[in-house]
Amino acid sequence: MKWRVDFFITPLRAALAALAVVGGVLAFGWSGLFNVAATSGHWPITDWFLHYVMINSVKTRSLAVETPNNLDDPALIARGAGHYASGCAGCHGAPGRPRNPVIREMVPTAPDLDPKIPTWEPKHLFWIVKNGVKYAGMPAWVSAEEREDEVWSVVAFLLKLPGMSDETYRRLAMGAENDGAVGGLTALAHRSQGPAPREDVLADCARCHGRDGMGRDGDAFPIIAGQSADYLYDALAAYAQNKRYSGIMEPAAARLPYSDLAAVAEHYAAQPRSAPAGAKPPDPALVARGEKIAREGLRDTGTPACANCHGPGSEARNPAYPKLAGQHASYLETQLRLWEKEHDSRGGGPFSEIMRKIAFGMTEADIKAVASYYASLPPTPEQ
Repeated sequence: MKWRVDFFITPLRAALAALAVVGGVLAFGWSGLFNVAATSGHWPITDWFLHYVMINSVKTRSLAVETPNNLDDPALIARGAGHYASGCAGCHGAPGRPRNPVIREMVPTAPDLDPKIPTWEPKHLFWIVKNGVKYAGMPAWVSAEEREDEVWSVVAFLLKLPGMSDETYRRLAMGAENDGAVGGLTALAHRSQGPAPREDVLADCARCHGRDGMGRDGDAFPIIAGQSADYLYDALAAYAQNKRYSGIMEPAAARLPYSDLAAVAEHYAAQPRSAPAGAKPPDPALVARGEKIAREGLRDTGTPACANCHGPGSEARNPAYPKLAGQHASYLETQLRLWEKEHDSRGGGPFSEIMRKIAFGMTEADIKAVASYYASLPPTPEQ
């Protein structure tokens, strides 16, 4: 008797074969034979395949990303550097700062960015920073959909990173502070809080805002000196609770006890507010239009007068409303644009809904005019 092997594939046979494969994979997973230890690393073929898939995924999914034309802006670069020091350097290292030895034991290991950056286009870097990478330990940006402007600031810095000197990095990332301002917080100690902020907390804030609250690198950071303590505390608490969106400020505020946030708010509220150095003269026509909007509002769009809440004027104002006089025009424009978007891109404190309704009716021209007007005002206490 002769046996005949039938290789004809039927739907039933295909289904049984598929079930057998699935069952085998599940059985292998159940057995625990696969070694998930980071010490074992990846097989070379696995490592190659994962990187191959990642590279092609990033390039495909970033096709529609439009690269802005201001990535050489020194203020944008400084803003990205300030975040890189606390949010990125721990894994990727920085000029003159070796990476934590723990990172070498990650699988995959976070790459040294110096040789990697030139292999990517700006839009590729933007997609990676914004979305993160699965199976690589690379997190997505906090408030990624709301604050793409912050993601671009990190990209602007990354483009300057290859070959950067130790001194340039220190200046961009630390300002007038030293390296001890990064990673040295002892927030969990919860020791007795005096009237002034702890030195480690203030030093970390001062890297970007300065100890005087006037910021640095032109308009890279908002002027917070002389704001009311109520407003500053509300803003910091909103960041910490993810009610005001920022991938830069939320991680900084969320790691601190509220007693520290209050102390920081009191410190910066007590700093004298002055005009920023080196500010460009505003366009007189733009300032005049902005003043008209600020004092009278816009009937066509239902925009009320800004001065009712933000001054200028001698009347007592709600201390939870920010002072706008002398603030950087670029910062005011950014905040108004975030509020103006159809979805809530800014978030905020207890009075944020008031501004959302106001800004939603403002045109780009209105925003620029109002921002230019308030930036032109002297930052006197009553304003």
